Amino acid sequence: MRILIIGGSNSLLKGGYVQGLAQALQGYVEAEIVQISVGATTSLSAIGRLHETFNGQPADVILYEYGINDAGHFAPRPGGAESWLMCFHLLVKTAARLYPSAVFVPLVLAQHQHFSMMASNPIYDAQIRAYQELALPVIDIRAWMSALFLGRAPEWMYRDAAHYDTPHATSIIGALVAQRLLTLKAHNAEPLSATLARLLPLSPFAKTEAMYIPALNLRQFASGPVEPGHIGNRLMQLDYLRMLPGSRLDLHSEMFPLAIFLKSDPQHDALQLELETPEGLSINTRVVTRHADTETLPFIYSSIPLPLLWSHSLLMHYGASKLGVSVPLEAGGGQTGFDCYAPGLPGAAGRHLDFVGLLMLVQQ
Repeated sequence: MRILIIGGSNSLLKGGYVQGLAQALQGYVEAEIVQISVGATTSLSAIGRLHETFNGQPADVILYEYGINDAGHFAPRPGGAESWLMCFHLLVKTAARLYPSAVFVPLVLAQHQHFSMMASNPIYDAQIRAYQELALPVIDIRAWMSALFLGRAPEWMYRDAAHYDTPHATSIIGALVAQRLLTLKAHNAEPLSATLARLLPLSPFAKTEAMYIPALNLRQFASGPVEPGHIGNRLMQLDYLRMLPGSRLDLHSEMFPLAIFLKSDPQHDALQLELETPEGLSINTRVVTRHADTETLPFIYSSIPLPLLWSHSLLMHYGASKLGVSVPLEAGGGQTGFDCYAPGLPGAAGRHLDFVGLLMLVQQ
C-alpha cells in the first residue's frame, strides 16, 4: 500500500500520528508512506506539492490533513468557507488527474478550542458537508475523540493549541487511521477518477481550471539578476528561481495568478506586486515575503493567495491578467502580507526572493 500524506504540521511531528500509522500497519500490510506535507499554510500549497513531487508512480491512498490549517486561515475571513471549498475542489481535481486510481481520504483533526463537538467551527461544518457530498471516506478524529472523552480533552491530548501530543494522542490517531485504511483496502474503496466524476456536476468551480507553473519554466519572462537554485532536506526537494534586487518577472496571460509559491528564508524581505485585469482590477503593492517560521527554521515552503492581499475572499472572476513581480533595490517598505509572513530582518545580508511557482486559474 503506497500512502501519500499531504497535510499540515500535525502530519510532520516527530513521533506524530504518521509514525503511529506506520507502526499500526506493521504485520497487516506492506506500506510505503510518502510524505509531502508542509505546515503553516493552506490547501493551496497542497496543490503545489502534488505537482512538484509527482513522478508518475501511482498511489493507493492520498491522506489529506489540512483541516486545522484551513480553519486558521479561512475562518476569520468573511466567506471563508466558500474560499476553502474552492481550494478543496481544485485540490481534488488536481489529485484525480495525477493519481486517478488512488482513494482520497480526508483526515479531520481539531484545535484544542474545537475539541468538543459543541464548539462552533464553521469551516469544520463546511468540510464535513463537502466530504459527505462526494461520499469520501472521511476519518473524523474530532468527532471520535469528542464522543470518547465526553467533549473534554484529557491533559495529555494536546502539546499546544494546534498540535496533538506524543505519544498517547498521536498513537491513538495513527491506529485509527490504520484501521480505516485497512478496511478501505479490503472493500476496494472508490478511486479518485470516480470521485472526480461525482464532483464535476455539482461543483460551482467545475469550469474553473488550474495550471501550476514551476518558476524555472518562467525564467524566460524574467529580467535582471536571476539564477536557478535547488535546496533539499529530509522532507522535500525544491527547485526555485532566485530573484535578486533589481530583478523583475512580467507575465501576460489568459489566466489569473491565484497564488505565488515561495521558498522563504531569513534573507527574504518583500516583492513588488503589480497586477492588472481587463475588468479593471489594478494592484500595485509591496508584499512581505519572509515567513515568520524562518526565525527558527532554515527555510519554509509556502504560498501566498494573491486575492487575500486585497480582499477577504478568493472568489472572483478569473481570466486574462498582466502580472509583474519584482524585487526592490531598497529593503523594507512592506505594505501588505498574508498570514504568517513578517517584515524582513533588519540588515539581512544577501536579500533575495526564492520563487518556486505560480498557480494560475481560468474560468472556461
